[in-house]
Amino acid sequence: MKNSFLKHCVFLIFILLWGSCKKEKEIIENDEIEPKPTAAFDYKIIDEKDPFTYQFENHSENSKDSRWSFGDDSTSSEFNPTHTFLYTEDFNVKLISLNEEGYWAQREETVKIKVEDLVTIKTQAGGEGELKVGFETDMDVGTIEWYDGYDSGSDLLSEDNIAILSFEPGEFKELLLRLTTPKGSVVDVKPLMAELGIVNDLTNIDNNFTISHENSGGEDANEGSKKMIDNNITTKVFIGGVGEDLSWQFEFYEPQIINAYSMTSGNDSPGRDPEDWVVEGSLDGEHWETIDQREGEEFEDRRLSRTFLFENKTEYKFYRFKITKLLSGSNFQLSELRMLQVPQ
Repeated sequence: MKNSFLKHCVFLIFILLWGSCKKEKEIIENDEIEPKPTAAFDYKIIDEKDPFTYQFENHSENSKDSRWSFGDDSTSSEFNPTHTFLYTEDFNVKLISLNEEGYWAQREETVKIKVEDLVTIKTQAGGEGELKVGFETDMDVGTIEWYDGYDSGSDLLSEDNIAILSFEPGEFKELLLRLTTPKGSVVDVKPLMAELGIVNDLTNIDNNFTISHENSGGEDANEGSKKMIDNNITTKVFIGGVGEDLSWQFEFYEPQIINAYSMTSGNDSPGRDPEDWVVEGSLDGEHWETIDQREGEEFEDRRLSRTFLFENKTEYKFYRFKITKLLSGSNFQLSELRMLQVPQ
């Protein structure tokens, strides 16, 4: 009797345990786990006349929430947003997709809006130092502003399609064309102008720059050689003890015509200014031709920019400057050097 009772108890416990496990197993099997999200998108310009407004199409999967950032301090939570950028730049657009469990995925794409793709400057020389400057663009333009300088604080020249510039012989002018679209997006075009048209600054375009002597702190030092070509006249290169034995070279990836350059004197010690120098061109880096030579040059003020023009119609791959005399002493400095291509 006692054994029979024990057998019934064991059997009952087994049944309860088996039922509990089965129920728990069924619950686990029926509990659906939400799939992880993916993030993907593409984009396109809606209207070619409005190159700043883009439609973003979201191709994410298993996503319940979308968070966009457009690289210009703007955000959106729409699934397929439309966004208007307000200036030209490379914008890093980011999409984060989330599911209900908080899992997320991310995708980034770069939207590139370039000035040169939107506006082309056109010029027409009028003689006697006069130059007409206009532009071509396929985008809708709301307002047009031409400024005599690279910022809108300069003198306003015109609000028409054409600006007229007047030049003294050998003079260069900085020009700002500001176009604003009906939606408020801005394109700033900043050409350097001469009497015959646009001056191309090739100093930092597709080339290798080397120098025979370097600042003791290296090329990246506060007064290293890179400061001579950083397009900033408030910095300078300083190299001590070079005497009359200093040269530097530009090796362009593709041959270029250089027929002008500008030098800007340092902020102090006029004796460190170059006085005599030679400019040479080469097709192969071994055989050199003298294309410009200067003697007895003086910079009458500190941080004074002077432009030097010379005749050259040959596309050289290599250009070399050789300083043959300093104004005094053996220390060299220069705030800026620019390699220019002037209309001929």
